[in-house]
Amino acid sequence: MGLYLNPGYAGFEEIRRDIYVDKTGLISFMNSLIGKPKSLVSFSRPRRFGKSYDANMICAYYDKSCDSRFLFEDLKISKDDSFEKHLNKYNVITFDVTGFIADSKDNDTDIVLNIKNTLFEELRGVFPGCIADEEKNLGKALYAVVSNGNEKFVFVIDEWDALFREYKDDKQLQEDYILFLRSLFKNKDTTSRTIAAAYMTGILPIKKYGTESALTDFKEYSMTRPGAACRVRWIH
Repeated sequence: MGLYLNPGYAGFEEIRRDIYVDKTGLISFMNSLIGKPKSLVSFSRPRRFGKSYDANMICAYYDKSCDSRFLFEDLKISKDDSFEKHLNKYNVITFDVTGFIADSKDNDTDIVLNIKNTLFEELRGVFPGCIADEEKNLGKALYAVVSNGNEKFVFVIDEWDALFREYKDDKQLQEDYILFLRSLFKNKDTTSRTIAAAYMTGILPIKKYGTESALTDFKEYSMTRPGAACRVRWIH
């Protein structure tokens, strides 16, 4: 288990110790997308709508480094036909963009470069024999890991749009960030071969930031356009 790679179920276990509203319909919905072209989703909700709780839930369910069955056995997802098929079957990479922003302000570091380097080094540490010493590209490193017989990755990115909110006038930083996301999720050579699914949370819809061209492969669900997310009743 790591900080960003396969973090385990501790976050969701803590949530389950308190009053918990079953939102595992979201897992059922995500499972239905795996193996299909539209397996990248973004959920836009205001603050205090449980986005981070859901992110912890998704991590705990897919993370192959742990056995989280006991956290889901009494929830709706356990009755779903897809429950066993995807439970603890993937490598999970998760991060909260606001955490990297805070770290950057404390240490005067480049935010996007810090994200890439941090994820890359943790990946190399867990899969030392898969990634060539000279490799520096995160997307290619993911491909090297999967090519060596390891499971695909599920990405969970919380507050993906925080950088746009915090640095509204820094166009270069925004461009660097979008290029980073594009290298992971809009790369015809590696995306479908390495990523089983991706779940991103944000506050405002993607279009508010003018990033449609970079994130067109993401299916977006918002308060005004809940779509399939409403049908699986993940909001209570």
